[in-house]
Amino acid sequence: MIRFTRSARIVRGKFPQAMQWAKEITEFANKKYKIQMSVYLDSFGEVGTIRWFNDYTDLAALEKIRNQLLADQEYFQRLNQAADLLVQGSAFDTVMHTI
Repeated sequence: MIRFTRSARIVRGKFPQAMQWAKEITEFANKKYKIQMSVYLDSFGEVGTIRWFNDYTDLAALEKIRNQLLADQEYFQRLNQAADLLVQGSAFDTVMHTI
């Protein structure tokens, strides 16, 4: 099992808009790509950090979805809507596997 996570920090004063956008981009990806991504907001630690999680059977399955997203103009249009909602340069991806 492979777990992909992406995190990004919310710009101060943009919490409601960023949380709404995070839910919408997650719903878009889940519906269009038939995945089961979930989105969370940190309550402790890095408060104001949004985190997305999705599990894949293997790295090939992750790469397949990643390649589809990279070619999806609508996805990038939706990402651009968050330009003023998320701290530039704060996005961080992690890929893990079960042991």
